[in-house]
Amino acid sequence: MTIARRRIAVMVIALLVAVAGLISSGSPARAASAEVTRWAGHDRYATSSTISAQSFPGGAPVAFLTNGLEFSDALSGAPAATRLGGPVLLTQVAGLPTPVADELRRLAPAKVIILGGEASVSTAVEDEVRALISTEIVRWSGPDRYATSAVISAESFPVASPVAFVASGLVFADALAGAPVAGQLGGPVLLTQPDALPGATMEELRRLAPAKIVILGGAASVSEQVRSQLAALTTGEVSRWSGADRYSTAIAISTEAFPTGAPIAFVANGLIFADALAGAPAAGTLGGPVLLTQAGGLPTPVADELRRLKPSKIVILGGEASVSATVRDQVAFLSSDFPQASGGRLTRATEVRAGTCLASPDASHQLCVGTDGRFGIYRGTTPLWTSGAADATVRSLRIRDDGNAVLFGVDGRVIWESSTAGTDASELLVQNDGDLMLTAPGGAIVWSSMSSATAPRWRLPFASGQSWAAGAPHANSGGTVGARGSLDFGPQTGADRRVLAIADGTVYRVQCGSASYLGINHANGWQSTYYHLVNYQDQLVGQFVTAGTYLGDVGRTVPCGGGATFDHVHLTIRRAGVPVSVEGMRFGGYTVRSSGQDYWGFWTTSNEVRVLTAQGGAACCLTAP
Repeated sequence: MTIARRRIAVMVIALLVAVAGLISSGSPARAASAEVTRWAGHDRYATSSTISAQSFPGGAPVAFLTNGLEFSDALSGAPAATRLGGPVLLTQVAGLPTPVADELRRLAPAKVIILGGEASVSTAVEDEVRALISTEIVRWSGPDRYATSAVISAESFPVASPVAFVASGLVFADALAGAPVAGQLGGPVLLTQPDALPGATMEELRRLAPAKIVILGGAASVSEQVRSQLAALTTGEVSRWSGADRYSTAIAISTEAFPTGAPIAFVANGLIFADALAGAPAAGTLGGPVLLTQAGGLPTPVADELRRLKPSKIVILGGEASVSATVRDQVAFLSSDFPQASGGRLTRATEVRAGTCLASPDASHQLCVGTDGRFGIYRGTTPLWTSGAADATVRSLRIRDDGNAVLFGVDGRVIWESSTAGTDASELLVQNDGDLMLTAPGGAIVWSSMSSATAPRWRLPFASGQSWAAGAPHANSGGTVGARGSLDFGPQTGADRRVLAIADGTVYRVQCGSASYLGINHANGWQSTYYHLVNYQDQLVGQFVTAGTYLGDVGRTVPCGGGATFDHVHLTIRRAGVPVSVEGMRFGGYTVRSSGQDYWGFWTTSNEVRVLTAQGGAACCLTAP
């Protein structure tokens, strides 16, 4: 037994003892989830209009207009908008974007406030607004961004404000996260230089005489020297809400402002200011924080803060170019609480949590999710198949609505997936024979651990001792969804070109119109099909053949459509005619792993040593035992 297998066995023994009481056939409670939605448009201007429409469906008494390409004016405008009960809409310098014009017409505000000077929002925009709706139009601006923030504060907040917030006028992230909180707590956001408090800001703080001052961001954004200046402008404390980076600073602001949670939370790109600028007044009005994220993945501390807040609604600001579908999936996972699966069935409404097991109906086998980031199927303490993943922060195994079985981390990251997105799979069954079967409505199997004693044992489709290039799993259709059940294998130049049967079975013809190619029916409804070959051995159709039987040579033929750029065999694994994801399947002593993206994945040895990584195509080489 290898060290890795001993470690797994020890974990499973402890796990089975610990969770014996959890395995039952009782009816699970219903899943509880927060609503996750996205407010977005085709660009930043349309997004600001969407945010306004969602936040102020019945119209608003006031609307703010600010330059959509500059952040400084809107940073102070967001708390004012929260206080006065209106949205912040983004505009171009010289003209009003059509979505913004339409939203102003719908809002019908009694007053429109333009933030910034004519270099930011031109008089032409002012004239367009005047021609569009009957409203009072005013402009709040100063000679620079610091003076403009002071003007906005003076117009919006009275003397003896309970709090004033101070942030750097050179970076947007800290003030963006602080703006909704400032509006809710009844104070402005004033801008400062990093090392010196501008005169306009100082004078406005003297006028406000706030009960306390909060600095947003670390000392690199607002220095301790500025903090000393601020101490002379309030009779209360001067505190700092900050973190190690912009994401952590937004979390610190959220933690300070919402110590017991929040009914709603907003998530926006931390590197692009436009969406969060428009979202800040909405967050202030609806009573939640704005948290910042990277475009392609949710930072772990942000995930932790969302779990702490427990909002009943989470709003993603901006389109998928700003906040990806991956982040949305992470947020959706974090906002849901599923009951433990039971009765040998994992459904879309249940989960198997880290440190627990799901027994087969006869309790002879267990699907166990370890706290080390692995899950697998076990007979007693013997692992029959494992996911091969390793992560110290695993949370649970679930089936997503897209048909993918996914092992999630505590931050919503995907640690492992069945690579079956788009299949509509809805149940993962723990079979009495030791197989895990992911099934779609109607019973079609789209992924299997192939761990039962009667499951076929695949060999590689080429001769022993030969080394061929091998690709990563991809969908049989060549599309981007469906079970990734196909693999490409091709010989090195000058090598043996023969393609061999991967297991015992009966040869059949896969018909497509008047053309065809070969497949093999194996035990228990399993099939393998072989595409692109030349010299097909058609005389084998209807005959039982053993593993290693010659079927033809690699080629580029496309009898049923598609394409080929090199000589190879396109091997597809099926069950009852339906392609089955090959994630985790073994071929001749190697295991193939899928990343969930076509043609991206890797191969490992029986000891889980990675020997081949295929990224975007086929890579050399696997050697057949």
